[in-house]
Amino acid sequence: MLGRKTFEQREVDQAKTMIAALVAGRETLAEAGADPAALAVVDPEFFTGLTLVLDRPFVHRVRSVLGKGPGALNELELIVASILDRDRVFTVGTVLQYAERTSFTGLVPGETIRLSAEQFERLAVGVFAELEELFVEAV
Repeated sequence: MLGRKTFEQREVDQAKTMIAALVAGRETLAEAGADPAALAVVDPEFFTGLTLVLDRPFVHRVRSVLGKGPGALNELELIVASILDRDRVFTVGTVLQYAERTSFTGLVPGETIRLSAEQFERLAVGVFAELEELFVEAV
């Protein structure tokens, strides 16, 4: 697959719907009385894994559109690479810039990635906003 400079709004909307359905399923478990202690164990695994689902539809985005500066899509790329290649240890290399203070997740380089619902939500909102701003052409 070649890199992509654009995505259709339809593609972004489909990804939003998919993420919302998965998060709603988790919320249904909580509302149905799932053991809070069990959810406390499962949630970081669930929301960390959900970053892979968030990334996959847009994995072929090109850097020339995005740049190398701090932002939600670049933060997502760092998180996914750390999950897949660094045994979930959050790693920042030399290509992409990362600013912990202004990041969406607040991850600290060297820490094990265990995202909360709030961290994932901030990241997802930022990712979809950047996608729509940078990759979806106005009609």
